Amino acid sequence: MNRILLISLGMISLAIILAGCTQLIRTGGMELVPADDANILYTGRVDFTNPKAVRFDWPGILISANFEGSAIGARIIDGNNDYNIFIDGKPEGVLVTRPGIKEYTLVDKLSAGTHELVLSRRTEGYQGMAVFEGLLLDNGAKLLPPPARPGHRMEFIGDSITVGFGVEGPGIKCPSEREFKNNWKAFSAIASRELKAEYHIIAISGRGLVKDWGEKTSQSAEPMPVFFDRTLQNDAKLKWDFKSWTPDAVVINLGTNDYSAPPYPDEDVFVKAFEKLINTVREKYPETHIFVCNGPAQSPPFEKYLAEVLSSFKDKKLHRVELGRLKDEELGCDWHPNEAAAKRLGMELAAAVRPAMGW
Repeated sequence: MNRILLISLGMISLAIILAGCTQLIRTGGMELVPADDANILYTGRVDFTNPKAVRFDWPGILISANFEGSAIGARIIDGNNDYNIFIDGKPEGVLVTRPGIKEYTLVDKLSAGTHELVLSRRTEGYQGMAVFEGLLLDNGAKLLPPPARPGHRMEFIGDSITVGFGVEGPGIKCPSEREFKNNWKAFSAIASRELKAEYHIIAISGRGLVKDWGEKTSQSAEPMPVFFDRTLQNDAKLKWDFKSWTPDAVVINLGTNDYSAPPYPDEDVFVKAFEKLINTVREKYPETHIFVCNGPAQSPPFEKYLAEVLSSFKDKKLHRVELGRLKDEELGCDWHPNEAAAKRLGMELAAAVRPAMGW
């Protein structure tokens, strides 16, 4: 079941049948449950402009469903992104999408009875957009009412550490980038699951608060805050409806890229940008707790500037979180946290959030 088997594309029948309240379209020996079926549960910022062709590109997007049958597949137009497959809470391999292929069997030869699917996007917006058209089931099988959503909500604003860049890498030097990303194992996702919280990940590798990684100037045209109001990283025109989903807690982990190499942002510019981001989050979420991280890979100026930023607020729901520095044995690709480090950081974050939230 760890293999990802391609379903023959074949000819799609024009016949449409109804099974309960689920519309099924016959295709290649299996039946398509369209993306707008009420029994498919989405987690994360997702574009439903075309409800039968749902778009997303942020890391950590989850597609969940309960189903009956011996197999389940997905129709997804992608080609550049990877997804963890979980059945009944257990990992069943990775869906590696390929250009020109849009129908995949996720698992087959399952035991009789009902099962739960969770499809988790490992990769990030740099790998491009995905268009999800629905799930594929055995003939005559159906979806069941979806899993319940967690009782708490968390949103993350961050960079590659929040994404889970290099978390599965064998060490500092990795032969490629895509295959070693896995948001499921990032500290953000780990802390959320520990706290039993639904989570949204608004994070892009290499982005800073003011200056992105590798920039030759002290400020960038599109640092991370530029993307905060987008439904999709790769669509600047489609704005997120902040009233549609309100987090109980927002976690900000930015600043590592700003001071990774000279020229560095001026203190005044950096502090004002940080204050502006916090004020923007507070404007969107008046009652939400905001946790600002002194992250595991910050350069010396950051701690001083963070203290200056936080001292300017009289906000009892604004918190500072200390995350332990990375050790040599905790390094994945390009000096990022590996699995052990991400787990430690996730638990440190959860320990800081829990008492403040009463969770």
